[in-house]
Parts: sequence; C-alpha cells; structure tokens
Amino acid sequence: MSNYYDFSREITQLKKSNNFKAVLDLFVEKKDNFSKQQIANDNYIINNIITSLRKINNAVYVDNFLKEFNIIINEKTHEMVLNAYGWVIYDICKIEVSNENYNNVKLLNLIKNPMYLLSLHESEYSYSVISNIFRLILKVEKNKLNKNWNFINNFCNLFNPDIFTLECGKMEIRGKITEFASDKENWYATKSKALFELNNFRECCEISKLAIDHIDNFHYNNELWFARRIALSKKELGSIDEAIEELEQIYKRKNEWFIKKELAELYFEINNLEKSFYYAIDAICKNGFSKLEFKIGLILLLGNIFKKYNKIEFANKHFLLLKIIREENGWKIPPELQTELNKINLENINESAIKSELINYWKSFKPKTDSSLKKKNLLEGYIKKVLNDNEKGKNGFITSNKKDYYFILPKHIKFIENIELNTKVEFEVLQLNEGKERAKILKVIEDN
Repeated sequence: MSNYYDFSREITQLKKSNNFKAVLDLFVEKKDNFSKQQIANDNYIINNIITSLRKINNAVYVDNFLKEFNIIINEKTHEMVLNAYGWVIYDICKIEVSNENYNNVKLLNLIKNPMYLLSLHESEYSYSVISNIFRLILKVEKNKLNKNWNFINNFCNLFNPDIFTLECGKMEIRGKITEFASDKENWYATKSKALFELNNFRECCEISKLAIDHIDNFHYNNELWFARRIALSKKELGSIDEAIEELEQIYKRKNEWFIKKELAELYFEINNLEKSFYYAIDAICKNGFSKLEFKIGLILLLGNIFKKYNKIEFANKHFLLLKIIREENGWKIPPELQTELNKINLENINESAIKSELINYWKSFKPKTDSSLKKKNLLEGYIKKVLNDNEKGKNGFITSNKKDYYFILPKHIKFIENIELNTKVEFEVLQLNEGKERAKILKVIEDN
C-alpha cells in the first residue's frame, strides 16, 4: 500500500463489509506512514475509525484517538464525524446508566456539548442521535422510584424543545397498533412535571401553556395533566379561585380521586367546608378502601374538616386512623399529626374498630353524586360580551334571566373557539371569596 488514497479506500471497503476489527488493525499498522495532519483532515477516515471502535465495543477509546490526532469536536466538525461521535456518546451513556448510582453531573457534562453541536444540523441523521440519547436517559430516570427532579430539569435544559419533532412512534402490541408520544410531547411533559415538583410554579405554568399551544395530538391524557399543573400552580401563586374553576373543568373529563382531593383542599382553603367535605368524601370512596395508605393526605384533610365543624370525636378518629396506617407501614408520625394525637383521650376508644367504623361512615355518603349536586344549579344563557380573547383564553359576561354573570374560560378548554357574542351556553354559578360569583361554562348549546 504505497499511498494515502489506497490506505483510505481499503479502510472504507473494510468498514462497508462490517469488518471493523480489520479496519482498526489496518489503521494501527499503516497510520505512521502518513502525517497526523493528513489523517486529521480526512473526515471519512475519522468517521470510519470512530464507528469501528464503537462497533467492537471500544467506544471509550475514541477520545484517545481524537487526542492523538488533535481532532477537536466543535462547530466546525463535519456532520458525518459529529454523528459518529454522537453515537459513541450514546453508547457511553448506556454504560453509565447501567449503574443505578451513576454520576448525574458527569452524565450532563458528557452530553451537553454533543447535544448542542448536533442540534446545529437540521438532518434526520443528527436528530436520530439526539432523540435516542434523550429517550434513553428519560426512560431510565422515569423508572426510578425516587426521581431526582433537579437532574431531570437540568437534563431537559440541554435540549431546545424546538428541535424535537411531533412524529409519534408506533408499535404493534397484542395485535393492535399503539401510538406513543412524540419527543416534543415527552419533553414538555417531563419539563413541566420537573418544574412543578421543584416548586417553580410560575415557569411550570408557562411551559404547560406552551405545551397546550404547540401540541395537537396528546397521549396518556397529557393535555389534562398540563391543565392540572396550570391550575395547581395558580393555587400556589395565590389565584385559588382560578385554580378551583380550572380543576372543576378537568374533573369533568378525568374523574380521578386525587383531582377530587385537590378540589377538596382548595375549597378548604377558602373555608367552603360543604364543598370540601363533599369532594373529600367522594375521593375517599373512589376505588374502594383496600389501599388507604395512598390516601393519608385525604384522611388528614377529613380530620381537619371535622375539626372545623367542631365534631371533635370524628376528627380524632381520622387522626387515629392515620396513626394506625403509619405504624403499620413503619412511617414516622409528622409533628402536625402528633400534636393532634397528644390531645386525644384513648380510654374509651377501640383502635382496632376505627378503620371499619370510618369506612362504613364514608360509605353512607356514597349515594350523593356530583351530577345530582350540579343539576340543581345549571343555567342557560347567552354570551353578552367578550372582554378579552388572547393567549390566556377568553373572559366576559353571560346574560341569563335578566342577570349578568362574569366568566373566565382558560385556553385549554376545547370548545373555547365556539365562544363568541350571542353563543348559547350551559353554565353553573360558582360561589367565590367574599360573596363573589363567577359563571363556569360547561358546554355550548346548539341554538336551533
């Protein structure tokens, strides 16, 4: 082999035939016949060597190769070489995350620069590397019992959501084609959740609203979870009335016990004990009573509701049930609960009967359904005025029976586009703080 052209061509042919060990053997044998600068300027050689090292599971030696020939991975790196290097990073990531206690900082530093450089190339090849690394780390983190939300948030920050596509994956499962969320939807869902868990409620609101604006085809009920985080973030930011109204809308579409619990907590905060008790009882009865350890926050809320009603005996029984559940699971008694337990005289209380007694008590309220409660308060009317129509949604007034009612409709509500002047709607009247009222639009009525 007398010249560089023959050397380069033979390496390419060996790589095309997937004889990766032969590629590396030939390179090691002949590399000293040529200048390092000549090799460093040949993107094909670089790509072939990086790929061959990776294919024989020696990806960790890629950096040694790059250093030997003074090859720097930066904005000027050819996309072909960059993609090959990106797949090396992917393989190293797989090795790193196979250890449950992997170093989060090390992992972020490993992928930060490659993800940025790959994002500069708008091609399916570069995107494939980005997507696979994104999905790999996300899957590992989501499967952890104790999630590191700070790391997850920082990981999401390495990616500009605009680079992700809305293309959904599909797979046949048990004879049916199942569609999976796109990378863009997964990024927004993960980022939104991380911000909420980190108590960054203002940014959580903003990201969740952007998700609703940018994604048309949601999966796993994500549109409801985004809306829920918006509502709960508003609560934390002090807009409790808005939070209640938006959670009520979500509850109509997702009848889950924890949404009822959240509504019960919000109504308790504004001292509407009747509605708080109603939603709390409905939530405690939902899905049966076999796993009450998942509902300890709800049981505490019921105890506090009874305490507010000055029904101390029932309040104490809820506090004692919490004590029993926590002791059965080996959990500590929090100070708030211990304070209540210290006030209880246990002389005439049969602790072993408390659970069954409370379950029977809760069951006695079960026939009261949400629909029966609301049918009494349903009204029909017409949109009299739209004050604002913007990125937040719409607000204005409904007129019904010679009375005007103020309404707010968040942007994520599906029928919002149909709300305009003289539209006929069905609504109920919410009682807010300080005697204020607000209309909550439930649906648009076709006016024949």
